[in-house]
Amino acid sequence: MILRKLQISPEKMIPLAMALIVVGLSMTVIGIAWPRFSLSLTHAGTDWNDFFRGVLFGIAIVLEIAGVVLAAKAAAAKNCRAL
Repeated sequence: MILRKLQISPEKMIPLAMALIVVGLSMTVIGIAWPRFSLSLTHAGTDWNDFFRGVLFGIAIVLEIAGVVLAAKAAAAKNCRAL
């Protein structure tokens, strides 16, 4: 529903795309720093620690790809309107 409304005006799609990229990059930084600053509860085993770190990296990659796709669609729609 939100994406349908954003397709009407690509100018509003660009800030959403940039927000997704920033959140994805922030989660990547958290994933990199996870072993040094994680809670003691997750140190119960390396399997759980690796699992949570992998989940963070996975969500970060998905958010970054979604942001790039939205930015590319907005740029293409804006370019088509300019012609």
